[in-house]
Amino acid sequence: MSGSDDVLRDRPDHGWQTDIVEAVLHTDVFTDPHSRALLVWLIDAALPHPLPSTDPDNRFTPLLRCVEFVRYCDRVPGGLRALATAIRLLEPDGTTARRVVELAREREALPHSSAALPSAFPGGSDAPAPRPDGRRDVFVSYTATDQRWAVWIAWELEEAGFSVLVQDWDFVPGSNWQLGVERGATECERVVAVLSPDYLESVYGRLEWQTAQGSDPVGFARRVVPVRIAPCRPRGLLAPLVFIDLVGLTVGQARTRLLGGMEDARTGRSKPAMPPGFPG
Repeated sequence: MSGSDDVLRDRPDHGWQTDIVEAVLHTDVFTDPHSRALLVWLIDAALPHPLPSTDPDNRFTPLLRCVEFVRYCDRVPGGLRALATAIRLLEPDGTTARRVVELAREREALPHSSAALPSAFPGGSDAPAPRPDGRRDVFVSYTATDQRWAVWIAWELEEAGFSVLVQDWDFVPGSNWQLGVERGATECERVVAVLSPDYLESVYGRLEWQTAQGSDPVGFARRVVPVRIAPCRPRGLLAPLVFIDLVGLTVGQARTRLLGGMEDARTGRSKPAMPPGFPG
């Protein structure tokens, strides 16, 4: 397919991208305009921001349109997963969705030209090992009533490649609970505070996030990342911190926003993958 090779020649990973473009391009979902519109709608519903219109005048060839479509999904955390899921819904008897997932896993082994994104694909490997110094990336701070949310967040983060410390999995019989909490709050790269009305009233929750914030009082290192899972209004020292809001979202939207927000916290910026539309 020389045409796709020409379009992708400027990318170091063009072989991978050529394969996934070919897989998507040859589905009925993408070739039929009405099915393609539904595909875009399904992906939009799973991502925090709608897919940009890169071809408002409909001048692109189907190949170039597919290339830009795949490139955008590749750059957005959870984008390729949303693409594969949407194709599977619209073409349940086809093999394309499985092929897209396979290629997405291969993508994890390739360097990204933009900021590295955490893995967001199903069927990932076992939990990531702690770093050489024994520390982990994330400590999940929560109150008992939000245990289901805490383990869901921990699971999604580990599937995305973060190493996680969470009481429900790591404070096993015989371990020292107090030392575990202290290590989580002081040694993990970030503390995810699972925000709910009960958490805001929790003495232990307050101690955990305040301990982490003590080493980063102005938030330059973004050591405390609040994740709101129920309507509530943080107060005091927690109020100025920007939180990841999962309230009212579907599971796909929540997963994408969680992973995207954690990546933004890691890099310190949230620049979109595609240029904004001309405002004039």
